[in-house]
Amino acid sequence: MYPSRCLAILTAAALTLPIAAQAEPVFATDGDSLYRFFENEGAEVEATTDNVGDPKLRVTYYGSDFSVYYYGCDNNTDCNAVQFFSGYQTEGSVRLAKINEWNTENRFARAYISDEGSARIEMDIYLGRDGVSADDFAQQVSLWARAMKDFETFINW
Repeated sequence: MYPSRCLAILTAAALTLPIAAQAEPVFATDGDSLYRFFENEGAEVEATTDNVGDPKLRVTYYGSDFSVYYYGCDNNTDCNAVQFFSGYQTEGSVRLAKINEWNTENRFARAYISDEGSARIEMDIYLGRDGVSADDFAQQVSLWARAMKDFETFINW
């Protein structure tokens, strides 16, 4: 075979392989896309709805439990954002000054104290109508997982 023909065949193969190997984008338009993402990551996922009927996921991911709430929805579908959420029943043992310290030192996730005295942490992710790549979403999940673990240590959970 001629070297130029071999190069052309190899180049064509190299250009088609990455496209076939790419994971599907992640959307918030309904609960299915994120459900599949977490399921493919090996997480335990339960699909449910929140108190207004929007999709909601309960996720156990590498030993951490959290919820995924959907926002920007139109009639409980076609959502454009999600929020990762985790709450800790600390019964007032975590002071507001400590939460303020957390918020000052951390960029992506924010914390607060609920009216009941529980410590909570959240992180919003805007996915838009076109979604984001699975790799970019995985990076967001990684930031969240790290923030959640760090927060648990910070509040002596």
